[in-house]
Amino acid sequence: MEDGLDEMAAIIPGVDLANRDRTALMIIDMQYHDAWPERGMTAAWEKRFPGSMAYYNERLRETTIPAIRGLLDFFRAEGRPVIHVVLGSDYQDLRDCPPRFRDWTRNLEKTAGIDDVWWTGNDDFAVVDELKPHPGETVIRKTTNGAFNGSDIDRTLQRMQISGLVITGVVTSACVETTARDAADRGYDCVLVSEACADYEQEMHDATLKAFRLYFGRVLDTTNDAISALRSGACV
Repeated sequence: MEDGLDEMAAIIPGVDLANRDRTALMIIDMQYHDAWPERGMTAAWEKRFPGSMAYYNERLRETTIPAIRGLLDFFRAEGRPVIHVVLGSDYQDLRDCPPRFRDWTRNLEKTAGIDDVWWTGNDDFAVVDELKPHPGETVIRKTTNGAFNGSDIDRTLQRMQISGLVITGVVTSACVETTARDAADRGYDCVLVSEACADYEQEMHDATLKAFRLYFGRVLDTTNDAISALRSGACV
């Protein structure tokens, strides 16, 4: 299947990274509630299912956070646009979140004994220190998995004249995938950077990237691969 997929991918249109001012780095949900051990949703899953977050926590610490930071440093040094997408509700009752998302959250919170995971008044709403937005960088808050479903991101990107997205964050098979697929369907050139994303299991991560690569955009393995493509203005 891999050989066949490689052949199929060869006929898929490339992704244009040539315009430095119109290609943005997108960082999704790298907040304490979603991307840090023993806090927020990660803590709730671990409390409910002991040992379930071991792989995820290690990948975040050893691979994903450093990889995103490398891209972030590059974009900042080059003066390229950066978009921070964050998940949270201004209401403790999550009234602005979709019903299924709200009920799913409440069920996990109740069984884990952890409250207000997504509430913006919770300290865990903050972006992790290593990736904290700089003044002037765009921050978009969403109220569900997909940014295009839970925020006004499409209008914001259009007004910024963004046409391409280098997408990173957590988790690969949920918020990252939903946002990236919706972006591609709206005509944005999208690249997922594998090491700059993380999921609860390697198999979930790999399956998501395999499908995305075939139908929606490009997948680059490493931060260095992405930076090389951006520097060369390549069509990947």
